[in-house]
Formats: sequence, C-alpha cells, structure tokens
Amino acid sequence: MDAPAIVDTLDAKGFDVSLLDELLAAQGADSLVKRSPLCSIACKTLNLAYGDRLILQSETAQYDGWTANFWSDMQAQVNPYCIFQPKSNLEVSVLVLISRLSQCPFAAKSGGHAAFAGASSIEGGITVDLRMMMDVSVSEDKKVAYIQPGNQWYDVYTKLEPLGLAVIGGRVAEIGTGGLTLGGGISFFSNIYGWACDNVVSYELVTATGAIVTVTKDKYPDLYWALRGGGNNFGIVTKFGLATFDQGKMWGGVVMYAPTERDATLHAYINFGFNSPDDPKAALILVTGFSSGFYFTIADLEYTDPISTAPGIFQEFVNIPHLSDTTGTKSLSEIALEFNSSNPHGLRESYWTATFKLDYELAAYITELFLENTAPIENVAGIVPACVMQVITEGVLTHMADNGGNALGLDPAKGPYLLLNLAYMWTNAADDAAVIARADTIIKAAIAKSKGMGLDADYLYMNYASQYQDVIASYGAENKAKLVSISEKYDPAGVFQQLQPGYFKLSGPPTTGP
Repeated sequence: MDAPAIVDTLDAKGFDVSLLDELLAAQGADSLVKRSPLCSIACKTLNLAYGDRLILQSETAQYDGWTANFWSDMQAQVNPYCIFQPKSNLEVSVLVLISRLSQCPFAAKSGGHAAFAGASSIEGGITVDLRMMMDVSVSEDKKVAYIQPGNQWYDVYTKLEPLGLAVIGGRVAEIGTGGLTLGGGISFFSNIYGWACDNVVSYELVTATGAIVTVTKDKYPDLYWALRGGGNNFGIVTKFGLATFDQGKMWGGVVMYAPTERDATLHAYINFGFNSPDDPKAALILVTGFSSGFYFTIADLEYTDPISTAPGIFQEFVNIPHLSDTTGTKSLSEIALEFNSSNPHGLRESYWTATFKLDYELAAYITELFLENTAPIENVAGIVPACVMQVITEGVLTHMADNGGNALGLDPAKGPYLLLNLAYMWTNAADDAAVIARADTIIKAAIAKSKGMGLDADYLYMNYASQYQDVIASYGAENKAKLVSISEKYDPAGVFQQLQPGYFKLSGPPTTGP
C-alpha cells in the first residue's frame, strides 16, 4: 500500500483524514519514503483523533504509572514514544495504518507477562496496550467464548464460572490471553483437550492492510494454521473464539518437599508422564527451586474433578514425605490466583526452554546442572531460580492434529516429551550478565547431553523461550517455510516483521548472543 491507498483506506473507515496533513507533509504524500520514523507526529495524530482517553504521552504521571503493569522489570524499562489504548478493532486497524504511513514501529501488549525487553513494548515507538478491550461473551449455544485480548485469565475464568464453563487458558491469574494463546498455551486441562491454540474456533484479526477479518479453519485456513503457534507475525488478534467445556470445582494445590526427596519426586514425575494416558484428568508441574538459602522441590498437582483426596495417578507423590500441602477442592480461578504467588512482579527475568524425549536419567542430569550452576549466584540480590519440568503428554500431542494441525512441528510418535522451563528472577541490572550466562550454560549442556543420549528434540515453546532462542526455526524447516509463505501472502510489505519488530519473528531470535 502506498500513502494514497492508506489515506483512502482510513477515509473509508471514517477516520478524519484532514488530521493527516502534518504527517503527509513530513513523509511525502506521493509515496512512503523510508526516512526516520515520524513517531512524534504519529502520536500527535492519534491524540488529535482520539484525545487523552486513548493516548498516554511520555513525561506524564499516567505514562509513568503504566509501566507497573509489566510483570518483568526488563519490560518496564522500555520507553515508548506514546501508549495507544484502543477500545475497538477499528481503532487497532487505524493504528496499523498510521504506523505504515509514518513508519513508526509499534508493539502490541496483552497481559505484558513476557520476560525480556521489547517483547510487548517498544523503545521510541507506539506501544498498543490492549487492556481496554475486556469483553467476554458466550455464544447462544454456550459452545464458544469470545474473549478480547485485554483480559487476563483470571478475568476470563471468573466471568465463565457462574455459567459452569471454562476454556483452555493460562494457569497464572495475571497472564494475558493474547500471548499465551498465540504461542501455544498450556492448561490444567490440556491432557484432555490440548493446548489453547488447538482450541481456538476463530480469530478476529487486524491484518497489515488494516482489514478486520474472521479467521477459521474454513475461512482463511492457512492463516488459521499459522496463528496456532505462530505468535505475533500475522496481525493483531482483537478477539479469540475459544471452545468451552463444562467445568465446576476441581482439585489441586502445591506440595513441597525437602532436597532429600529430589530423586523420588523425579521418578514420580517420569512415571506420571508415561502413565498420563491412563488418567488424562491429571496435570503436573515439577519445580526445583531456591529461596532464602533453601533448595526445595514443588509438585503442582491438579485434577479436573472435585475429588476429596489425591487420585491414584498422584499416589507416588502422596507417598513421598513432604513439608507442606495446599491441595484441596477449589475453583479454577482460585487455583490460578494461587499460582500467581510464584510469579512476583517487578524483578528482572530470564526464561529459557528446551524439549527432550521423556527420560529419568536426562531429567536427573538437568536437575544437577541447575543446582551446580545456581550455586555460584546464590548471593545475587533477590535471586529466585527455578528449574521447571512438565510433560507434553500423548493426550496433548493427539490434539495438536485437530482441525488441520498447528504450526509447532511436534511429532506425536516421538513423545511424550520433557518440556523444560528454566526461569531466573533477580533484582539488579548489574547481575544480568552473570545470571544469563548460567542459564545459557545449562541449556547448552542439557541439549548436548540429550543429543548424546539420542533424546533431543528441536522444539522450543515460545512462551518459555529467551530472546536468544530461535523459536520459529525450531518448528522445523518445512513449517518455517510455510509460515514465511503465509506471511508474504497476507503481509507482502512485512509490516509485522519490520514495523512490529518485537518478540519471536520469522527471521530469527530477537537478540544475538548472549
């Protein structure tokens, strides 16, 4: 689209194109000249069109307070030129077109729960904060929940619980709906229904041309496939249609163990992974962590029925002596709030991921790697490290083939998989290099070990990956080529590759190094 075409499109959408005079004079009305981004005029234009109700300008109290909405201090340190807070898909469409006209880059923020800088905010550009788009509605037959991306998962669950319904969504209350769903989306219910991306019935999408389209498996089926794991590379989703299911109270909580029980809990984790098909209602997260000078193991145990005691598939964990146990009958929203306590705000963050064939010896090796590499940085201010292991089960892998499959490239025949999330939190920027170097060492050594054992897998889970990891390439050469082709079809100008440069792009990792 050249400048006149963009102006005509804005005019057709009811935008007052007289407000573009300053922008067009600076940029050149006849063509999009590749000059310095005109972010100051772009923000001024949006402010003239919508006023302070949708725009937060820098050097204001509202702007300064807005950064507190980010989970990670890395993201909070990013300073956009202005913050645009649309309330409708039309306003999101206008933003994309204004960005194209001004060549001012942008980032889209749903919950703002990514760890690294620039994932959902942008230095010197326009951050599109979707928090004002908070609608949750249910279809007449109650089979689909329509969810706007400003919602956090706690918002969604509390709105659906009075109807006796739930959807496949995040396990931490404050995680946003957008990033989690586009990157995959692990749920307590995934062994039964699959990941969030495999339960999307429709996407309302703003494309690079500013068009607002509804994407389903029958309408734009190529885009539908790409959005199931393809991240922010194809547009801004302004509404997700998620399949619902009946859900009331469930059972779950946290069991904590002393370091002496580490080997027993690893064995129980491995056995759970292989036995998951016997009882897909069960979900597990195993964490080796460190806090206040103390190493511990945590098993997050969840079961989709409101049982009174632990089910048989968790009996091995029950038999291991423990320090504390919070399990009981709770609502989904209550369990999501409990998970929030292990995700503190305002610390510096680094997430890393890798995937392997499920194996006890490898899991034990990775745990020892974590302990060995964390010991030298135990005294880093505010350090909260965690080695988190989950299982990509047979049930999850089966549902990845639903509705034409997703873009992730996981082979069900090679599962179940050990999904590793290495997470570090700390206080001071001066310690960034030391902490990140340890995480990098662990991941590289774990991958090398897995290759020597014939247990390696390429897949990287987007929502756990660091800025140094090439997520899209991990989906396999064929899937990456297909994603690139779909991007070129719907976005030949590369708007969502160049003007929205943050997070995991088709061309490679966000940052080289470390």
